[in-house]
Amino acid sequence: MENIKLLLAHSDRRVGNQVEVAILDVFYNQAVVQSTRLVRLDEFVHQGSLWDYDLMVLGAEHLFGDRTQKNWAGLNAVVKAIEQVREHRSTPIIVLSGSQASADELLRAGAEVVLSSPFNADQFKAEVRSLLELNSLAEPAVAGGWSAIGSFLRGFQKAKA
Repeated sequence: MENIKLLLAHSDRRVGNQVEVAILDVFYNQAVVQSTRLVRLDEFVHQGSLWDYDLMVLGAEHLFGDRTQKNWAGLNAVVKAIEQVREHRSTPIIVLSGSQASADELLRAGAEVVLSSPFNADQFKAEVRSLLELNSLAEPAVAGGWSAIGSFLRGFQKAKA
């Protein structure tokens, strides 16, 4: 099974969880997803430039600018961060942004896709499949012949005999 390395930079834990669940759904029964979560823009630049990730997801309005974690990073800082990562890596970057007005700047900086808020899981999954060239949808798991209770009862019957 393949390993997929995800860099998720978003300070809103709820949205981060939705992103991870969507990624896990896309790669269900196809790959193991290893996530690295960040809440600061400077960490995104460092990690994104240094390590090889298969996909990066960035929350444009929901990242702290620095270690103090007191101020949000502005659009100009996010654009500069994407450009810095692009100098070192060609990894696909999906940006989650509440403002469509900033989409053009983010795309020019090097983001492949800018998705607007609120988070739309189906649209996100379609973009991930397209970027990582996954055209087949994950097949649902087929239930085995025995459920957990059935397995327990079968084991109990063997022990009794």
